[in-house]
Amino acid sequence: MNLQNILVTGASGFIGSRVSQALASKFPDASIIGIGRKENAPTLSDLQNCEYISCDLSNTELMNRLPRQVDVVVHLAGDRRTFIKNDEYTRQMVSNTVMTSRIADYASSAGARLFIYSSSVYVYSGNSTIPFKEDDLCIPGENLGATKLASESLLKARAVSGQFKAASFRMGTVYGPRSGATQFIPQAIMKLKSPEPTAKFGAGNVKRDFIFIDDVANAFAAAVSVLLEKDFTYEALNLGAGKAVSISEVVKVLSEEIGTGKKIEFSIPAGTGNKADTDHQLDVTRIHSVLGWQPEYSLADGLRQTIINFS
Repeated sequence: MNLQNILVTGASGFIGSRVSQALASKFPDASIIGIGRKENAPTLSDLQNCEYISCDLSNTELMNRLPRQVDVVVHLAGDRRTFIKNDEYTRQMVSNTVMTSRIADYASSAGARLFIYSSSVYVYSGNSTIPFKEDDLCIPGENLGATKLASESLLKARAVSGQFKAASFRMGTVYGPRSGATQFIPQAIMKLKSPEPTAKFGAGNVKRDFIFIDDVANAFAAAVSVLLEKDFTYEALNLGAGKAVSISEVVKVLSEEIGTGKKIEFSIPAGTGNKADTDHQLDVTRIHSVLGWQPEYSLADGLRQTIINFS
């Protein structure tokens, strides 16, 4: 495989840094070029075949810093917040959909053969039948899902026009070491480890498809390896564990692993319900078939690793 440059946006983030590491390991003869807003990315500094460029991609002039030639673009940058306030809708659309179009412009001009996009399970928001399948009708009832689906459509149109091959990963709830402090699992660990006598949570019956970060990173690496050689135009692939796990079950596993005996309470605050916030479970048959990938970490193993590396 003649592979020289792989560009990864969002490389200083939780998912992007781990994906960059997996790509650097999988393709030691290629240059991994990580792009991120942070001034530096310490987790990438020890990788001999990885270069980090600090660049705010919303500034079109700064995009001139990007290399003139790349083989693969892995686009992970964007606004992943769910159920945002009404006055933030347009800003999220610009961060996700407009930015994706700009990165696609760059990919085309740089001669990229493959574009891999980080989409979201929320393209299925409002769908009540699980597991979600890639061929399900998607009319998102939530803004993140709407911006991600619009980006998928833009990339499919470019792929059909012959600019590059493209694939979108509709990712479940990604967790693991270094995940953001505002995410559910880090917050749950903090609550269970706190000196407070009771750990209080929201609705315990809500279900999510939790996928460990290392499994996600390995899926992206597998995609580059397989899809560069595959004769196709565009693929949408669900990336998850393929299981619907309730919040209460996750809290129970965390509590057992941490070894706390504190009281746990679940409640649904009045007026916080959202019709688009349905249970999540991804059908992962297609990604297994296309990439030969499957998750290696059980929920218990992934949560254990998260706790061990929690700071």
